Amino acid sequence: MNKENTLKGGKIQRRIMLVTLSSILGMCVVIAAVSYFFFHNYMQSSLISSTESNLKMLGDSVNENIQDVFRMARFCQGNPDIAEYIKASPEPGSVLSVSTYDRLYEEYQNNASNGYIPRVVIATEEHYLQACQTSYSTSVNLAESIPGLPFYESMLSADDYDFTQGMINDPFLRSKISKSVIPLIRPISYRFRSKAGGYLYMEISSDMITSKLSSYYMEPGSSLYLGMGEHLYHLDDSSISEIDPEYMVLKDISDVSVSGSNVYRIDTPEGKRTVIVYPLLMNGCFLAQTVSVQESERQVRIFLLILLAILIGLIAIGLIMVKMINDTIHKPLSRIRSKISRISEGDFSRDDSIEADHEIGEIGKGINDLSENVSRLLDSRVENEKQKRDLEYKMLQSQINPHFLYNTLNSIKMMSQAQGATGITEMTTSLASLLRSISKGTSLLVPISEELSLVKNYFTIQNLRYGGMIRLNVRVDDDRIMDSLILKFTLQPLVENAIFHGLEPKGGMGLIDLHVYYEPADEGSRNICIDVRDDGVGIPADRAETLLNDREGENRSEFFKEIGISNVNKRLQYEFGEQYGLFIESVEGKYTSIKVLIPERREDVQDTDRG
Repeated sequence: MNKENTLKGGKIQRRIMLVTLSSILGMCVVIAAVSYFFFHNYMQSSLISSTESNLKMLGDSVNENIQDVFRMARFCQGNPDIAEYIKASPEPGSVLSVSTYDRLYEEYQNNASNGYIPRVVIATEEHYLQACQTSYSTSVNLAESIPGLPFYESMLSADDYDFTQGMINDPFLRSKISKSVIPLIRPISYRFRSKAGGYLYMEISSDMITSKLSSYYMEPGSSLYLGMGEHLYHLDDSSISEIDPEYMVLKDISDVSVSGSNVYRIDTPEGKRTVIVYPLLMNGCFLAQTVSVQESERQVRIFLLILLAILIGLIAIGLIMVKMINDTIHKPLSRIRSKISRISEGDFSRDDSIEADHEIGEIGKGINDLSENVSRLLDSRVENEKQKRDLEYKMLQSQINPHFLYNTLNSIKMMSQAQGATGITEMTTSLASLLRSISKGTSLLVPISEELSLVKNYFTIQNLRYGGMIRLNVRVDDDRIMDSLILKFTLQPLVENAIFHGLEPKGGMGLIDLHVYYEPADEGSRNICIDVRDDGVGIPADRAETLLNDREGENRSEFFKEIGISNVNKRLQYEFGEQYGLFIESVEGKYTSIKVLIPERREDVQDTDRG
């Protein structure tokens, strides 16, 4: 095995040596014909690399300021104080208005690029807050003026930051001297709601770009441009002027880039040029710089006169080596990186293209094996979770307390002795139905009609036990609710609580009113409410506050003790979400109401969720 691995490990090395020797021998024959070609490409790549490095430094510097601008925008869109201001839309001078402005101004002052953000406006339909530089202050009612801007609607409704409008003269500046700014408009939603109630208007000064130009070096004959959507601007020293783009892309030569920039050959009125395009963080915006033709020609002349023969040979060998490395190392590694990326996105399928008979191919084989092992592990975990839930439910079924059965049978015995068998059939039938509902199936979700049937059977037993002193009234507003799904054993603990802790201490006739109805929810959907209300002794205020915690079962009856009210609430939230569950309202001495809130869910939805 070690010998076989050694042979495989030497394949890349032997290939490198063979290609190198062949290149040296062949170079002697073709050097005269190809020398200029290779040298020209090398010099062009050097100029592109140099221009690209300079442009990248400029772009990175601009992007740092853009990140600060976006940080300010995200703060305005996500800050809860601003969201509350948008919702309330208070009058200027109010406590909320002043506190929100102070928070906005504090963030504005602390932003590292606030010198390039001359104006930030938070506006509702009627009022607005403005943080700005002194020279940009205005007496215009911005809440009325901003919606009148021609690009307001398109920028507000855009999916992301929209800069296709390009640069404009500040429309709200009081000074007669115009200042170019880049407008930004984004919606601001109400807190805890996705509906937009106001908007953010921000101006980005053109100085964010022009301030970098004074120290930016360009070779003679090179030009710098800024693209914003369909707008193209020429950058010269510290000035910006919009121009009509007159060029045609001839070829994409981005493969010569050393840092991932886009490189193109274009045809302009001045001739063919090579242009480097560096994208900015602003959508649809980029910096572009043409490679200096004058510098290219000057370097060619110098190089041909001094180092023509020597450097041509080195360039030829270097290019061949690069190609060899690209074919034997870079491409396999690229495929491996692509596979790793797909794994991170959840694709664990085997990729045979990353396997080969050399060191890198062995790494690819190991990645494939690891991917398959992870896939099997995930499948196993999903199956284990399903089995765990089924087991928990089966354990829940086994927790029927024998004391309840014992008490029920004693009740049947006493009734048969005292009443001459009257009521035995009814109690026995209800008990059998109740036990049948408890023991059948392992499904956590059942139709509401089935849950109501279980409650009625349970209540029949308790009503006979109390000698008909308690009544149950069930109201269903819409028959379609009966097919909706609910967690099994949700209502029985609530009815039991109403009997034992509400009606029994009352010592007289009692009524449990069970009301099932729809309640509207967000975005046109609806929830289901089940209100279990008794006219018993009520719950003290301190007891009502802690009824849903884990200590709630201390004074409960023995029947279904492990699925008490706190357990019901936790199960509902686990299944449907934190916004659902139980809600308690009680007036001591009058009534207690426990409302169950769940989403409308039917069999087809349930199956889809489990799939």
